[in-house]
Amino acid sequence: MPELIRTVYDYEKNMDLDYETLGKVAFFFGIIIYAVNFKNVDQLKTVLSAYMIGTALILIPFICRRVRNKKGFLLNFLIFLGVVLTFYGLFGVNDGISYYWGLLAVFVIFVQFGMPVGLGWCTFFLVFSIVIFYTPVRNMLPYHYSDEYAFTFPLMYACTFVASFVGNLFYKKNRIDQDAQEKRLMKELGDELEKVDQAMFDSVAIVSALIDEKDQYTKEHSLRVARYSKLIAEKSGYAADPSSLRVIYNAALLHDIGKIAVPDRILNNSEGLSDEEYKIVKNHTKWGSDILKELTFYPKIFYGARYHHERYDGKGYPDGLKGDEIPMEGRIIAVADTLDAMNSERVYRKPCSKEYIINVFENDNGEQFEPKLAYAVCELIREGKIKILADDIESGTVD
Repeated sequence: MPELIRTVYDYEKNMDLDYETLGKVAFFFGIIIYAVNFKNVDQLKTVLSAYMIGTALILIPFICRRVRNKKGFLLNFLIFLGVVLTFYGLFGVNDGISYYWGLLAVFVIFVQFGMPVGLGWCTFFLVFSIVIFYTPVRNMLPYHYSDEYAFTFPLMYACTFVASFVGNLFYKKNRIDQDAQEKRLMKELGDELEKVDQAMFDSVAIVSALIDEKDQYTKEHSLRVARYSKLIAEKSGYAADPSSLRVIYNAALLHDIGKIAVPDRILNNSEGLSDEEYKIVKNHTKWGSDILKELTFYPKIFYGARYHHERYDGKGYPDGLKGDEIPMEGRIIAVADTLDAMNSERVYRKPCSKEYIINVFENDNGEQFEPKLAYAVCELIREGKIKILADDIESGTVD
């Protein structure tokens, strides 16, 4: 039992309140208080405290819609309610009606707010009962509670407290179990959806690999660009969470998928492209974007295909975007794509040296690349996290 109480207490301490339901309950109680005290409206001293409480309860749902700190407002209201009920019990109607409302308040507060607030209220009513019925204060009041009330109210209080506490305990325990089950089901659903998403992505990634095979100059190019993009995103601080890194990695892996529509004779032309052929090749950004936009389970994945040839100074293609107008994924993949172009061996040239690659990025001055990303590439190369092929060839690591 102590473990159950501690578990429920911790849950209630951080739980979100249903402010709409609380507002409706408060409004209902406010109307009831007005109704039952209407017969005594000519006795202002008798009903003033009751009408103050009733008015405050009726206003709660309207105030809650406008204040930012709703929980703080309600807690302050409960303090106000306790003060008013105290005066009502001491100087109000001597038939004890105020105490009935106090008992109902204990139950409602326990169910809605839980032990962190409910225990405080129970302590308040316990002290209130002792002072009114079992101390000399009882004889000093403007009226005298009968012996029947002196016996009935504390007993009613004890029963209400036990019923509220135990009922709330098992009600919240059931809520905790339901929340745990919902979280478990949501996790299982998320795991299954992730498997489906991955299966769909793997299907498209196979196409990307086939495209790399189709272009004799860029074998495994997309895979390397994806790896570089992930490292650059982490180093530059653009994507620290796994979900963002996954989007960037996947977008980079498929950035050249539009080349599937480029004729082989153009794609593998080693003698130089004509102006017309170059226009066709440039269209692979638009074609790739059109293909990937259909993958609704990855909303941003087409950014890599469309924007990896945009330049930071606005002189790129296909849209001529400039600076931060280029989506972050496109800016990162553009850097990674250029890095791999320099760090790969081609028929017409060997891979570039470390010094040459670093020099290109350091002296770009925000023309082709975002400076922050260019700096990240240089740091990754110097730290050895991005291997330079020319160095490996020179050292004999690669044939």
